[in-house]
Amino acid sequence: MEHEATSSDIIAAMIERLACCIVLLLAVTVVACQQSEELPTLAPTMAPVTAPMTGGVSQRSTPAPSTCTPAEPTATFTPSATPVVLTPQPTSLAGPGVNITSPGEGSQNKVGSELIVGGLVQMGADQTFSVSLISATGRTLAEAQPQISDFNSWQATLAVPQSVSGAAEIRANLVEQDGTVVTGDVQPIMLQVDAENTGRYLILDRPLQAEEAVSGYNIFFDGLAQHPVDNLVTISLWNEACQNRVARQSFRLRGSGYWQGFVVVPAAASGQLCAVAHFGDPGEEEWREAQVLVEILDPNDERAMNVQIGNPPPESVLTPGKTLLLYGTAYNAPDREILISILLENGRLLTEGVAAADIFGYWELELFIPADAAGSAQIEASLGERGSDEFVQSKITINIGDQ
Repeated sequence: MEHEATSSDIIAAMIERLACCIVLLLAVTVVACQQSEELPTLAPTMAPVTAPMTGGVSQRSTPAPSTCTPAEPTATFTPSATPVVLTPQPTSLAGPGVNITSPGEGSQNKVGSELIVGGLVQMGADQTFSVSLISATGRTLAEAQPQISDFNSWQATLAVPQSVSGAAEIRANLVEQDGTVVTGDVQPIMLQVDAENTGRYLILDRPLQAEEAVSGYNIFFDGLAQHPVDNLVTISLWNEACQNRVARQSFRLRGSGYWQGFVVVPAAASGQLCAVAHFGDPGEEEWREAQVLVEILDPNDERAMNVQIGNPPPESVLTPGKTLLLYGTAYNAPDREILISILLENGRLLTEGVAAADIFGYWELELFIPADAAGSAQIEASLGERGSDEFVQSKITINIGDQ
């Protein structure tokens, strides 16, 4: 017999269903709250975040959608300053060889001192290494055995004698056992007289190193001598690597002091020659020699037009109210005429005149220095017409009156 539901049973069932719905509703609410707490906070649309520059282009923090085409870069990165690129100095040689890095080319070095030289070397089997100081005329002035470090650098000390000044060179050679020079390096230098620290010396002031002269013409020499042997100074020219003497002139001095002279360059001479002054005998203790390299031009060379003032020497002190003898050498002077002018520092023309050159280029002229002249002045010797392509001028500074 089926049980018939009462009103109380129906009410109880309804209450039970209502409770279940309430529980289910509460569960859904909890889940929804948890999901809303995990959502990201949106960044403000007016303050986009940009990534650092990479290669000059601003990069997005997230990749662009596959349907988007990235824009072409519109900016490139330019460094604010050009980087300094340092060229490393060589620390070794590729194969057997030697070089000289110190002293530099043309450096000035005093006679009677120690000269420290150095460089790099890479020696082959059974080779020896030598360093020497050679005069322009080929005389060996000093030799030394270099010290070589573990890094193939070398150094040597050369004792520079008092005897020779002027043009010289340092030679560093690798030599085989039989004496054959395999390879080497040469560094031209200049040797200077230390007049304050020696009792005997010879100084060659002119011609200058690398000065140009002209074959068939005079070349002017001057300088200072202290205690010359027999008061005799000899000047000369040498060709064939300064081994063959082609011109010579000797003259006696009254004692120590300023000296000067001329030598005629042989008509057949050309190229590089040695201009040498000396007193005493080579190799003797009292021997002194000075030398420079000069360039001899052909008379037809376009550069072979020039003029030099031999006397008075630069920075001379002249006496006002007296006659001054001027002389020098002119190369290819038009009509063999040289205009000589003496002007004060303020531009005042004191005196001028025209000198005539002989076939060897020698010229001389006497000019009177006004009695009221005083101060620094300039002597000018000019060839050709001013403003033309053939105009040449030489100048020296002198002083008039007590200085």
